[in-house]
Amino acid sequence: AIPDFSGKTLAAVVKDTLGPGSTMKTDGWTGYAASADIAHDPHVIGSMAAHIVLPWIHRVFSNLKAWALGVYHGLRRKHLQAYLDEFVFRFNRRQTRHAAFRSLLGIATTKGPISYDMLIAPEAKG
Repeated sequence: AIPDFSGKTLAAVVKDTLGPGSTMKTDGWTGYAASADIAHDPHVIGSMAAHIVLPWIHRVFSNLKAWALGVYHGLRRKHLQAYLDEFVFRFNRRQTRHAAFRSLLGIATTKGPISYDMLIAPEAKG
């Protein structure tokens, strides 16, 4: 989760997540500032349907919205990163359900009981 979608924030995200020689394909938002090492390929959607222009990102966001409303019936801002982490975990294992189960089983057998504070801040509390 990022605090806002300003050019400064997005430039930091781009720098941290894309490697030199990458091509960033976006919806044309002016806040995306590519560095000299990263090509920017903007696609202004206009009247064309989003699922035609950027099909994979459209699918990810559609799945995220359906999952959030179906599982949690909405998301709370203070837990947003935890929700997103869970969604990414599930989405990345959507084709291999046994792998997700094995991962969860492995986590459950190596971790002891955790408190609510540990659950909502796993990075800080380990």
